Amino acid sequence: MNRFLGLRPLGRFNVEIESGAGSSLKAAVRMVFGSWAVRSMLSMHGRLARPWLWVPVAFALHGSSDLLAQSDDFEDGNDAGWTRYSPLTVLGAPVTFSFPNDGQGGKAYRLQCPAPLVSDFGPARALSYRPEVHADFFAAVDLMGWDNELHQALGFVFRGENIGLGTTTGYILNYNTQQAAGGRGQLQINRVAGERDTGTIGSANITLDTNRRYRLVLTTVGADFFARIYDFLDLTAPLAAFPANDSTSSRGAIGLFNYNRTSAVIDPAAGRTDATFDNYLVTAQPSVAVPLPGTPHGVLHMPQVVNRSPASRASFYPAAKGLGFTATTLTTNRVNTNAIRLFLNGADVSAKLTVSGSSSNANATFGGLTANTIYEGRIILEDFAGRRSTNEWTFDTLTEEFLNSAEVKVIEAEDYNYEGGKFQDNPPVSGLTGAGALVNGNGVGYYDLIGVPEVDYFDASSNPGSGAAPEYRSADFVGTQAGSVESGGAGQANPRQNDTPRQKYAMRGLPEYQVRRTEGGEWMNYTRNFASGDYNVYLRAAGRAPQPVLLSRVTSDRTKPNQTTSSLGVFQVPNTGLIVNYRFVPLTDDSGKPAVVKLSALETLRLTMGGPQDDSTQHTMTLNSLLFVPASSAPPEIQLESAASVTGPFAVDSAAVVDSNRSAITVPASGNYRFYRLRADSFLPMIRSVRVVNGIVTIEYSGVR
Repeated sequence: MNRFLGLRPLGRFNVEIESGAGSSLKAAVRMVFGSWAVRSMLSMHGRLARPWLWVPVAFALHGSSDLLAQSDDFEDGNDAGWTRYSPLTVLGAPVTFSFPNDGQGGKAYRLQCPAPLVSDFGPARALSYRPEVHADFFAAVDLMGWDNELHQALGFVFRGENIGLGTTTGYILNYNTQQAAGGRGQLQINRVAGERDTGTIGSANITLDTNRRYRLVLTTVGADFFARIYDFLDLTAPLAAFPANDSTSSRGAIGLFNYNRTSAVIDPAAGRTDATFDNYLVTAQPSVAVPLPGTPHGVLHMPQVVNRSPASRASFYPAAKGLGFTATTLTTNRVNTNAIRLFLNGADVSAKLTVSGSSSNANATFGGLTANTIYEGRIILEDFAGRRSTNEWTFDTLTEEFLNSAEVKVIEAEDYNYEGGKFQDNPPVSGLTGAGALVNGNGVGYYDLIGVPEVDYFDASSNPGSGAAPEYRSADFVGTQAGSVESGGAGQANPRQNDTPRQKYAMRGLPEYQVRRTEGGEWMNYTRNFASGDYNVYLRAAGRAPQPVLLSRVTSDRTKPNQTTSSLGVFQVPNTGLIVNYRFVPLTDDSGKPAVVKLSALETLRLTMGGPQDDSTQHTMTLNSLLFVPASSAPPEIQLESAASVTGPFAVDSAAVVDSNRSAITVPASGNYRFYRLRADSFLPMIRSVRVVNGIVTIEYSGVR
């Protein structure tokens, strides 16, 4: 549905937008995208067609709409008020504009263009734009879906003028699905002049997941632009954000587009485009109802989480501060406060929430955080109409005292063995400060120590640093870094982005170092002394592609090649967007449950990159550290309670045996009658069947999370 704030409905072909003081601005708008030469002769199937001149329809815009706002959620299944652009129809490649279901009971906006029959007028492309003219503005749209196998760009056109073959000027904020081989994407702002891309003026090295939904946000003020992109499951903080600066174009049209970037222009499979958008919004200023770095939900009246603490990916958060957030709709619509749900590490702790304030702006607090814990949080909100939103994030409540304690072991990923199996058990910090001063080194700490290939590590590259300047182990093929620049504006002094530094590094002016430029099959060995006991293990990592990292024990001589190993578990590293969005990833067993590793005295452990050795995972991950903590004595996922009477009292049946792999519980029969019930904190259990065989009761169950 279109919403126009402060102006009358606009016609498709000739519109006049009134503005104050009788001022007016005229602009002829014609639009097409790509980077190809304009030809007057069209070659088709080896024959020359007669010369012809293709003239796009022009739209005259009078006045300025800088103070007006437009939004479209496409719920009405049409694009009234938009100008469709399909330049390749005469070449057998008409754009399809459609309105598929958005998965939430509404509609979205899909733009598809097949590959043209000939390449004379460029690649497949599709555009739909608004006729209003904007200079400074805030714009947002949902990226609902796209074909990641296609080398295409999709996103916003903004400040578009003189739009047509060979004449287009303005800018595009676009997600490029194949900026690098293997499906590695990039978010870019590009300058467009003479219908050509004349340079990238800002970018972020981010790879999006087609199974998720994102919100793309752009703010322009004069020559300054700022782009952000959010995972729909966390609108409190962007996955990536970057500035750009350019004064070439000052105002123009805004629209949604895609275009094909492959050289295989006429290939029916590779030469097409396909992208789906939803919840388009343009206003003069960003909403102040959601403080930065958050952004409003794209659906009007939808409940959303704002002002949440701890923040996304927060480290060393004080547990005593508790957890808090505001549940709001940003309108007079009310949140169902009785339906607010909070899950921490899968356990439903909603009953311990304290909720205050109004039902349209409810404040929720939770005081039960545990110190030295790694958390995965999830908040579910719902209004009285049944609209529901989910907020997911990770954080930890670790303390420096805990990490330095005798029961905990932290191994930096860059501190792998050297000189054929040598190691330092509790190495001091080492490296270069920001001013270039050496801290320790020369055998004190691991800085610049040299490992032996095939003994201390294996790397697929035969160049130091895995092909990039090494910043910690300068002679080894393993790539090492002290943070990296993953986003920023062209020509600007963009700071390095790094993980939260530990106190012992910050006190000496040292950065956090990481292992980078990994690929499938590579490995590194780590030898340390461990206090005897059972451990849960976490890998601190970030990645642009989901991939497994294997942890194993070296079972032969660590000083010799051809070592043998035994598996301890796997870290399933997810796509975190940028390779500077770090999180703790738990070690899991074959069933996906947290693994418990028994370690004692001197151990040599190995990290192996488990992904394929191809472009899909090559150079898409950074490793910071390994964390070994005493295995938690967490309660079982599900418990069987029993009673002699249906009215209770019920108590945990200590004789029950839970087989979570089969989702079954067995318990000896007791008495003539016995009543059972299931209790689980992380899901809603349901009994599927009950049978008694040879005095053993077997209860099969399932659950809804």
